[in-house]
Parts: sequence; structure tokens; C-alpha cells
Amino acid sequence: MPIINALVFAVLAVTGLRVADAPHHSPRVPPLALFEDFRRAAGTRAADTLRASFSIQEVRWRPEGPTGADLPAFAFVEDGKPAKVPGPLLRAPAGTLVQVALHNTLGVTLVVFGLQDHAAGRGTDSVVLAASARTTVTFRVTAAGTYYYWARVRPAVQHPTAPVPDDWPSGEKGEGPLVGALVVDAAGSPPPRGERILLISRWLDDDDPRVHHDPAFKMMVNGASWPTTERLRYTVGDTVRWRVINASATQHPMHLHGFYFTLTARGDGKLDTILPAAQHRRLVTESIGANGTMSLTWVPERPGNWLFHCHLVRHMALVQAIEPRAAMSDNAHATASVHHAEENMAGLVMGIHVAPRAGRSAARSLALASGRDPGAPAVRALRVVATQRANVFGSTSGHSFVWQQGSTAPAPDSMQFPGSTLVLHRGEPTAITVVNRLASPLAVHWHGMEIESWFDGVGGWSGAGSSVRPPIAPGDSFIVRLTPARVGTFIYHTHDEAGSELSTGLYGALIVEEARAPRDTTRDHVIVMGLLGDAKTGALAINGRTTPAPLSLTPGTHRLRFVSIPVDEQIAVAFVRDSVVQTWRALANDGAELPVAQQRTGAARRTVSAGQTFDVEVTIPPNAPIDLALRFTTYWYPTDARGDQPPPVLRVPIVVRRP
Repeated sequence: MPIINALVFAVLAVTGLRVADAPHHSPRVPPLALFEDFRRAAGTRAADTLRASFSIQEVRWRPEGPTGADLPAFAFVEDGKPAKVPGPLLRAPAGTLVQVALHNTLGVTLVVFGLQDHAAGRGTDSVVLAASARTTVTFRVTAAGTYYYWARVRPAVQHPTAPVPDDWPSGEKGEGPLVGALVVDAAGSPPPRGERILLISRWLDDDDPRVHHDPAFKMMVNGASWPTTERLRYTVGDTVRWRVINASATQHPMHLHGFYFTLTARGDGKLDTILPAAQHRRLVTESIGANGTMSLTWVPERPGNWLFHCHLVRHMALVQAIEPRAAMSDNAHATASVHHAEENMAGLVMGIHVAPRAGRSAARSLALASGRDPGAPAVRALRVVATQRANVFGSTSGHSFVWQQGSTAPAPDSMQFPGSTLVLHRGEPTAITVVNRLASPLAVHWHGMEIESWFDGVGGWSGAGSSVRPPIAPGDSFIVRLTPARVGTFIYHTHDEAGSELSTGLYGALIVEEARAPRDTTRDHVIVMGLLGDAKTGALAINGRTTPAPLSLTPGTHRLRFVSIPVDEQIAVAFVRDSVVQTWRALANDGAELPVAQQRTGAARRTVSAGQTFDVEVTIPPNAPIDLALRFTTYWYPTDARGDQPPPVLRVPIVVRRP
């Protein structure tokens, strides 16, 4: 002991500190939280009772992985277990009595929500937990479904080192790491094998200098931001089951590349509705509302690398995606998307690796997925040219996809808004040569198409394993091979947002029809909704026009194919007479024809987000009134992006042509 004391005094002498200045103990360093993958439920079950014990602690958190920023946060931590973000999974069958012991180790008062039964008609219960206080919450779960619990700081003050949601309007739920999952299984039904839970959350403090210029920190899945998010691994033929929880106050159009999924349940955080089989929908993009939940299943039919991500550019791309392209240097123009998936994407993105089934076909399946085998020879060939012209939108360049007709290539600065509508034939092997006449690399995604991974169009990712397809270099071309599996309405668009390429024109409709039964274009109409202009100031355009032309229809029935591909916006579509909503009959979603039982006639209005298509049938009577129109209302995201101005409305008059 004398020797140790002598060493201490020697150190103090060297550092210039006095004995009175020396700390009596080292300050506690918050633990570094791991990412919660929800593979293991918290607590212990005995008979019909589940008991769990959580402390609410300050932790350190690295949403971008070991080399990312070390952020302070609050989190629910299961006692005796490592700290994780988000909080632990509470899971039990209906009828279980749940007892959760809570200990608030923080120096602030908390209000805890969501630890309750979620039967129909129940409100939102809460528990006030003072600083350092303990309590036990007891409730019996009866309503099967997907839910979550969360906490807010009260009173409404921002903790100086741990931003947490603390002042959202009444009825909205908190965001950030201070949230956990609650799943109630049907009585007598064990959790499905391999089912995964994906919890979306957001970092709230927009003024934190570590996150202000990097949206990668703002949106997470299971506590991580792409490319740090977990890689999900499956084998061809597996049944994939996901529960998706949106623990944020923003809607997210979630898009699956390459496959359809079946929506089996929807919830609003208070009540989950398990859909009967007759109401299941096949989709490639579903918008999950603020504080909402959904359950889905799908079967990977082809091996390779795939993505599941939010289609709002702000939630799946780095900050360059919301800046005008002209603000970037010429060098950035040339190199921006070479490693698109790993360097230009961020936030709400999950990577999926699908392995081939074992057997004789495995080698060929991998060859197809990695582009070493082009598949069936093409029966039909198309050529699409990506073009660019400077200063189309002020100082921002315009971009376009032009379908080359004949042997003469379009001029490199040709502009067509939206891009040419491509028409393919079901079951016909097709080769589409994409020519890049842009100043930067180009990636094109064939949204909704059941296609081999090599051709899916995510630069630096699409392919199999490490054999991935780079973007198309400036001046180069790439042949996309596909055989459309179904008739329907789809989209093709850039998957490279280093600037404002999407909002400045790189999108178009893709229609698949029967080769021997082409569409009657006098009664089958494509309506493309997208932005035109840079991503910050662009306006909604209908079929490439911000002042839309009238839609000319004859009396009788017409099919309207709506394609929604804005940047971050929601669009409310309605078929109206003056301001009165009319009726239409639903026909298809995301290119998938609805079952006859779901083809119902109802109010002619629907709100869609980026990456969604839907088809409806409208009837124009012989004595149709003259004040019919299609009405498009744009809701910007974020809500303050355009100040306090009301949502802009575009009306497309319907001109009835008498036969």
C-alpha cells in the first residue's frame, strides 16, 4: 500500500494536480449496446405467467457499427443481460399473465407506454416512473398480434447527452432507441420457426452535429443503419415470415426486390388485425403508417442478393440524394455511384442473401443469379437510352429514359418526361439494352419484376455472393434479360441517387401485356405520378407535366393504371365530380391482379407513396357531366419541407368524347 500511494503522488506531481483535485472514483462509462435481433424472448415463463425485469439505462450506441459515431442513448435493458438497442422482446401466447419489473436508473422522470393488453377498444395505458423509481406492471394478454412498448422523458425536456423522444403531439408514439417489441401469439400456437421481427426507429435530435448532415443515423432497423444492418439469409423455397414494426411517426413504403410478399396482418400499434386468407394481398411495396405494424410472408424463388427497404429516398440514401446534382463536383459526378449499395445507400435497408437449393440445379441457379448464364435467348430486343441535358431545371440537369425506335439513336440530350413507357409481353424472353449517356454511372431497377438478381439493378449489390454487377459506366451499356411472369403495371427507375436523378426524370412505366391480346389504349390509360425538378424544389408532374393535359375518355369502362414514383411524397388520388368523390372498381396492386372477391367497387380515392402502382376501372356514363376530373394532392415529407403552405392540388380534367 505505501508503494501504491507513492506512485499515486508521483503521478499527481507530474500532472500538476493536487491531492484535493484527484477524483475519488472514475466516472461510470455507459455500456456499449449491441443490436437487438429479437431472436430470443426476454424473461422466464412458468405455467401461464411470464416474468421479466428491465432497467432503463443510459447506454452508448453505434448505429453505423464499430467505426461509426459513439452516440449516447437511453434503452430498456434486461437485467443480467447485455445492453441492446432496441429494447428486449416480450413474447407470449394469448392468455398469458405478463409481469414486467421496471427500474428507472436515470435522473429524469419517464412515462412508459404499451405494456398492456391490446384488445379492441382498449386505450393506451401508461406508467409514470420517477427518477430511480421501481415498479411492476402486470397485465394479461388476450389479443394476438404485433405491438411495441416505449417511453418518453417527462417533463418535456431534452436530456443533455441522450436525445430521446420527449415532446411529440398527443397520440403519437415515441421514436429512438427507447422502444421494444411485444408479440402475442395465438393461444396454442408456438412462434413460427425462423420468423423475424424488424423494428423501425428514428434518431430524433436533428440538431445533433453528428447526425445533422447524415441521414444514415436518423433511420434504423433493429438499431442499425445500412450497411451495418443484419444480412438476412435464406434458401430458395423457404417460407419467410416477418413482423415489421414502425416505431416512428413517419410512414414508410417498404419495398421488396425481386419477389411478391403476402400481407397477412396490419396494425396501428394499438390493435393488430390478422387478415383472413380472402383478404390477403400480394404486393412488392406496402406503406406502413406512422406507429403501424404489418406481418408478411414470402418465398424466395431465385437465389442471389436482394433488398428490402423504405422507398423514400430520404430514408434509404445519403444526404447527397436530397441535394441538387449541380452542387456536386465534376469528380463526384463521375464516381458517385460506382459502389452505390455500400456507399450511397443508408438507413432503412436490409440486405438479403438467398442460396440455391442443393442439387443438380444449384450451379446453374448461381450462374443465372451472378450473370454467368444469361438464360433463355431473347425473342424480343429493346434499346433504352439514358439521356441528360444541362440546366433544364434552373441550374439542375434534366435526365430521361428514351425508348429507341428504329436504328437511329436518340440525341444524347433528348428529354422525355416521364421516361418512355416500355411495353413487354408475358412469357416472352426479352433483352433490354440500356445505354448510359449520362455524365455519371447509372443503375436501373426493374421495380416489381420477377427477375434474376444480376439484372435487378442495384449497383455493387445485385448478383450472387461477391459476384455483383457494377453500375453502367458513362458511355457504356448493359443488357438486361428478363421474361415477364405476369401481365400488369410496373415501374423502372434509377437506383442511383447521388443527386436528383429520380426527381429530374429517370423513371417510367413498364406495362406487361399478352402478346396476342395487346391493350386497347383508347380504354387503357397509364398515369405516371412523379416529381420534376431537383429533389428539394421539384413539383408533382402527371405524365411529365406540372400543368397536366386533360384526359380524353369515351363513354364506357376504362382501365386507369396509376404509377407512383415521387421522391419522398405521398399522393392522394381521387376521381371526382367537382369536389365529390365518385366510385371506381379496384383491379390490381403492384402489377398483381386482385382476386375477384377483392375487386370491389368503392369510393374512388387512394393515397399512395413512392414505389406503388394500382389499377382501377372507372365507368363514364353516356350522359357524363362535364366537371369530372382526377385530383392529385401532394403531401410533402418532411412535413415542413415546403413551409406552411397547404398541400398542392393538381386536377386533370376529364373530357368526355362522344362516340
